[in-house]
Amino acid sequence: MFKSVLSLCFFFLMNLSLQAQLDSYKYIVVPKKFDGFKYENQFRTSTQIKFLFSQNGYKAIYEDQIPTDLAQDPCKAVRVLLIDDSSLLATKVRLGLQDCNGVVVYESEEGKSKSKEYEIAYREAINGAFHDLEELPYSYIPPEAVMKSLEAQKDVTPTQAESSDITDTKSSAAMEAVSSDASAVNPAMKEAAISGTAVQIETSAGEEIWYAQATDNGYQLVDSTPKIRMKLVKTAQKDTFIATVDDQAMGMVYKKDGQWWHEFFKDGKTEVRPLKLKF
Repeated sequence: MFKSVLSLCFFFLMNLSLQAQLDSYKYIVVPKKFDGFKYENQFRTSTQIKFLFSQNGYKAIYEDQIPTDLAQDPCKAVRVLLIDDSSLLATKVRLGLQDCNGVVVYESEEGKSKSKEYEIAYREAINGAFHDLEELPYSYIPPEAVMKSLEAQKDVTPTQAESSDITDTKSSAAMEAVSSDASAVNPAMKEAAISGTAVQIETSAGEEIWYAQATDNGYQLVDSTPKIRMKLVKTAQKDTFIATVDDQAMGMVYKKDGQWWHEFFKDGKTEVRPLKLKF
């Protein structure tokens, strides 16, 4: 049961992080010809993808219709990738979103179709790949609004969750088993699994120094042991990263007034903790 709860927490946090990141982009740029295809809008792939994004509230545009503000700042948009893994027996595709730095910030689950008619097959497969994006409410938030939000949170201090006692021996043994599994994913979750609470982040992070090591799409933060504690994925905003622990989204990390902060959701509320980072 608790494994299911923890999985739901991971899924919830990952979706919140993805939603926050997509909200920072004003445009979705749709190519008229995707890599691997011979012709423009072959099998109506571009038309279908642009329709789905527009239908779900995104400002989707073709790559030859770039507005002035996007031409001046390409980082206001992400570009759609159509990854075609089709075989003789089935049409299989994934959707990707690539930022202005060439970083793929999102990749969908695979959508598939067994239809023998290519146009129908690609439409069904693209619809399947788009399913997760349909579940995310989108609303563009300009960078200046983000900065105002960060300014308002400047004086927010981190809180520490209280752990509860477990008196029943059998329940305790079961919780320990869950804790063992959870700590393999994220050591910071061990106490959360034992106490039966939601995912809990270690507040001691602000008291120790983590060292940033460059990666292809950002940094990995290691402690003095050295052990990888967190990974940071670049976003379009300067000094703002998506935080991940064992490839699971864990909120955002950003720099404000010379101080690094980790912002994440817990129990339906936003919490912020300081980080000591050395680059």
